[in-house]
Amino acid sequence: MAFLSRGGNAAGRRLKRARILYRATEIIVRDSLFLDTGLRSSDLAKAIGTNRTYLWQALHERGFGFQEYLSRFRICYFIENAAGFSGMQGMEIAERCGFNDKKALNKYLKKALGVTFTEYMKWNSKRRGST
Repeated sequence: MAFLSRGGNAAGRRLKRARILYRATEIIVRDSLFLDTGLRSSDLAKAIGTNRTYLWQALHERGFGFQEYLSRFRICYFIENAAGFSGMQGMEIAERCGFNDKKALNKYLKKALGVTFTEYMKWNSKRRGST
């Protein structure tokens, strides 16, 4: 009997963590919180009505940390808006996408797509020029 109750508790914890991430994602997207370079996990946890520990547990259960979680939204934003960034400096683009600097943008872009910032911008420029 103890085995069943522990399993139920584990399932309950997984469900609670899934709900935390769902709510976090909902608020991050709705309010564009990912664009805030100073966003901390405690700020997000407070916004979704939980604490930092529960948020971190939910993230780690999915295999990533807070900065990596945010970077996924930031990279998507960068890709969606890259055409509008032509003529801007890398640092300004990075900050507009929520990254602290171009190095961070480059790191997560390389991780997500396997290309550097410069390579992506060149490719995007060529792609827009050919349409």
